[in-house]
Amino acid sequence: MPPTIDPARLRRRLEELAQIGRTPEGGVTRLSYRAEHAAAVRLAARWMGEAGATPGVDAWGNLHGLVPGAEAGLPPVAAGSHLDTVPNGGIFDGALGVVAAIEAAQALRDAGAHLARPLLLLGFAEEEGTSFGVGCLGSLAVVGRAPAPETIHDHEGVTVAALLRAFDPGVARVPLPPAMAAYLELHIEQGPVLASRGVPLAAVEAIVGIERAVFTFRGQANHAGTTPMDARRDALWGAADLVAQVRDLARGTEGRAVATVGRLSVSPGATNVVPGAVEMTVEIRSAEVPILETLRAAVEQAGRTSAGRYELGLEMTAWRAEPPVPLDGNVRASIEQAAGDLGWPIMTMPSWAGHDAKILCARAPAGMIFVPSDRGISHSPEEHTSWEDAARGAQVLCRTIERLAA
Repeated sequence: MPPTIDPARLRRRLEELAQIGRTPEGGVTRLSYRAEHAAAVRLAARWMGEAGATPGVDAWGNLHGLVPGAEAGLPPVAAGSHLDTVPNGGIFDGALGVVAAIEAAQALRDAGAHLARPLLLLGFAEEEGTSFGVGCLGSLAVVGRAPAPETIHDHEGVTVAALLRAFDPGVARVPLPPAMAAYLELHIEQGPVLASRGVPLAAVEAIVGIERAVFTFRGQANHAGTTPMDARRDALWGAADLVAQVRDLARGTEGRAVATVGRLSVSPGATNVVPGAVEMTVEIRSAEVPILETLRAAVEQAGRTSAGRYELGLEMTAWRAEPPVPLDGNVRASIEQAAGDLGWPIMTMPSWAGHDAKILCARAPAGMIFVPSDRGISHSPEEHTSWEDAARGAQVLCRTIERLAA
């Protein structure tokens, strides 16, 4: 019998994992290094053991489980995702990739599949960046790029180092293997493309670059009742003007970029005071470096134009840039061949969200499999992927592992 995942077991495990950190709204809050994260690690480690893996947790709280291969000395094929969530997030983001990797290992074991290479199952910590402002912290640690744990803290001032000292999921502390032959990650798309096109699967070709900068408009705080409209230097007018221009500039790329103003702070922030200063963060994303460069320059010019229009001062920070990362072409071809083996259509597309695979590219050839997100909703209790689509993605993951590890 070819290795076949068990859709009922996949669903049962995802639903069980979703009970850890369940919110009244039906979402999940599982913040890294807290009690809920420890419980999730403990549960997933038990499932890894049932699939024939020896589980461990590394110094940064990353769960891993190693299934031996038939030939000694070969680096493992790795598969997984992350166990943390955003506050009140969905049950599939990250969790699907972890549980599907375990399910694939179980299916391969049950079928007696001959794998020359070991299989490394992974459940990363702190992918979301919710607690400490550093996304993909667990995978950054794996590739040696994480900040020192003593230098990162949450909004209450508690450091990662302190939380790690207290983190006790009841799993042996074991370092990760030093090398990987490949890394695979199954994930929900978190956008509407697959669902709108009626395509059940995608092989990800690249993970978009992300650039952020802070724009601060400075005007003159003044009395909101006694200051005539034509005598105002309202900093919020400049910020509002730039918000609209950012929207139009991104829409002008015809789907090749997105842009967001997700944070805006008005000072002094009183109902009866003309805003004297406004600080806003602009984020742009694209899989194409030339588009990022063009959009970045256009946003800067738009900021200067907005400031000049309303006689405001403008300060711009340097852009914090994460360049686009192409995923491995050979791994992507294996994913496409696996879908073809199973008779399912598959498309290629970029990922507009960041993922651990983007970081793991520094360690091993990496690839990602997407399955549809209903209505394109994610990071919400309304996040949903059909159980049929989830099982299909897990089966393609299993077949791809079999190809790469054989």
